[in-house]
Amino acid sequence: TMTTSNGATPSPCSLAQEINKELRRPASVANNNRAQHRRNLGRHNGGGGERCTTTTILKFVWLISSAILLVSISVSMNMATIDNRETQLIIDNPTLEKATDRRTRTETEAVNTDSNSRNDDSNNHHDNPPSSNDAILQWLTQRSNNNNTTSSSTASSLVQLLSTPQYFTPGTLPQSQLSTLQQCHTDPAIYANHFKENNSRRVPYSEKHDLAYVLLPKSGSSTGRFMMQHEFEAVERMIKIQPSLKNVLAFVREPLSRFFSQYDEAYVRTSPWQKMQNSFYIDPITNKAKEPHPFPYLYENLNVYHDYEDVFCPPSTRTHRRDCIYRQSEENGTLASRLERFVRDYDGRSPYDIHLALQVPMLSDMRNGRALHITELYNTTNAEGDWNVIAKRYLGEEAVLENAKNNKLAGTKESEE
Repeated sequence: TMTTSNGATPSPCSLAQEINKELRRPASVANNNRAQHRRNLGRHNGGGGERCTTTTILKFVWLISSAILLVSISVSMNMATIDNRETQLIIDNPTLEKATDRRTRTETEAVNTDSNSRNDDSNNHHDNPPSSNDAILQWLTQRSNNNNTTSSSTASSLVQLLSTPQYFTPGTLPQSQLSTLQQCHTDPAIYANHFKENNSRRVPYSEKHDLAYVLLPKSGSSTGRFMMQHEFEAVERMIKIQPSLKNVLAFVREPLSRFFSQYDEAYVRTSPWQKMQNSFYIDPITNKAKEPHPFPYLYENLNVYHDYEDVFCPPSTRTHRRDCIYRQSEENGTLASRLERFVRDYDGRSPYDIHLALQVPMLSDMRNGRALHITELYNTTNAEGDWNVIAKRYLGEEAVLENAKNNKLAGTKESEE
């Protein structure tokens, strides 16, 4: 605060007016006039011994301006720090919130699910589940630390990940299937029964082309096994799916279509009349099975295969039983109603048959829930076209899948006979 020698404080308005006059005063004014002006200014501010000179005023203005500038710089730096923190939160939180929401929702559903013996073992995995947040952060760190990944590609990957909606219709994501799989995280604590125990798999492997094919039940695995054997000279062997493998391909299937196929396969394989590799088989002599089926109502009044066949292919609609092989089902709703009940009762966590396992966990590492080293991912919807693409890539542009073609023709001929 400026004061005069007698302690009087000048009026802010009058001081501003005088400062304005001084700053606007022409440079050509004589020095004596400037001195007289300074004396007048001193008298205006209270008179007396201390003068409020032009230099003092300019210093005052300079100090005020400097202080304002320093405050502005400090505020800007603080805002930049806040923006950086908010940006980091934008990167982290949506992903972590998705994982937390999914885990919380799933655990809540598990609490509301009726307890029974088939769920006890699965629920034990939830005593001390590893944090999904930690697993996702590890994934992000691994992506950014990968020597083959540039900063721009990592940033692009994160933007793509965070722009992915939490809920979506299959096939609607604006990215490739392989990219989608690489961004998937499957909680090992929730889907433990869907994972393979380790990353070593028995797969068709072509040493000539350094090409491995990961088999997924009900996702074109039989076709893939045949193609690898007859077109790419592959043999089945135990291989660890890891980055040292140059080429690793897999086929996936539209989830709903695959589920119906999964259910049909599991239905027959775990039926009371299926003896091979089936702990639910009921011995007709003892009328007992090694273990009770988790959904016994599926086979109510169906003791042998012909009982089952008579439901979807009634005797009144056929001449011979072989008529039932290639015709549409004509069942009266019995099997459909049991499927609907199964959908309501099945928790999705406890596949009692390998054919009910989900695709993504089977393509992931159970230690961290991240995707395995898959270099090519195709869809069974376009299996024929995709296998031709694969053939051209590894066998040459002029490659023709003759073995597959001949096998298909042979199969058609047999079916006609």
